[in-house]
Amino acid sequence: MLKSGDVERYRSLRSTVILFAYLFTTPIVFYFFMGWPAWETNYVWEWVDHIHGTPKFAISSFGAVIMAILPAWIGFESGKYLIRKDKVGWLRVSYISLFILILIIVFVTKNATFNIAPTYKDYLSKSFSSFWSNPFFIYWLILTIYFWGGLIIFYLFIRRKDKCIENYKNH
Repeated sequence: MLKSGDVERYRSLRSTVILFAYLFTTPIVFYFFMGWPAWETNYVWEWVDHIHGTPKFAISSFGAVIMAILPAWIGFESGKYLIRKDKVGWLRVSYISLFILILIIVFVTKNATFNIAPTYKDYLSKSFSSFWSNPFFIYWLILTIYFWGGLIIFYLFIRRKDKCIENYKNH
């Protein structure tokens, strides 16, 4: 779709990517952001434990939406650039590198990843509960199925829409 240079296809694909990020990635960011258990933030600083019920929470909520949509848009635009410059290999290298980076982060932070501390103070005192025995595991599993199911549905939608546009233009 991006190699074609067709503006209609480009806009359609970009809108679909942003819609996917909003509908399927933002809930994941909010799930962690709401402090359940939010190890991405709880284990870095204490301020996250004190923003609920304050104006900072509303401002931070806006930031959480941006954290889901902005990377999707930047990824889409950089991918479009590499595809149009016929550097698809670099795009694949970036995907593989991102996957490896995530694996390294999970491995290095495995104590924080598989042990849940609800607050920064609990983290510092090593008051953990196991990821596997915590209700968080079930919620995370449901959210994971929601995300990957949505990804498959959007992928099939994009493929179908592209074929419909192609058939329309050929007739």
